Amino acid sequence: MLTAWDAVSTLDRMLNDVMGSALGTATHSRSFTADIDVRSNDDEVVVVCDVPGVKREDIDVTLENHVLTVTGTRKFESKENERVVLGRSYGTFSRQFTMPDSLDEANLSATLADGVLSVTIPRHPKSKPVKIPVGNGAEPKQLHE
Repeated sequence: MLTAWDAVSTLDRMLNDVMGSALGTATHSRSFTADIDVRSNDDEVVVVCDVPGVKREDIDVTLENHVLTVTGTRKFESKENERVVLGRSYGTFSRQFTMPDSLDEANLSATLADGVLSVTIPRHPKSKPVKIPVGNGAEPKQLHE
């Protein structure tokens, strides 16, 4: 029996094999990079880091010489005799941020919930802005003798 040659599916399969690694769908893992937002207000600075699939014990948060370092590892786990086409990235990431002197580094806290790491550093009370009322200049000045 003769089988018809399907050029479209053959080309599609070849492109997947060739381009798969560039697009992250091949069998080789890509490096993992955590996406991070830094939020600031008058009371604190919060570093929010997306770390889906990273376990609490695989995350390190350190602060040394005003430099906040967040490192972690998302590990690939597979079962024996399992074939996997990787679409997600795995590996170790590390991000560093220089923090201003106005922060109370002794009271830093970190929480991990729903794949999001939040590192909160409060500001020193003395570094918070103070509102100073401005007069209208209509008040007479008195001279003292």
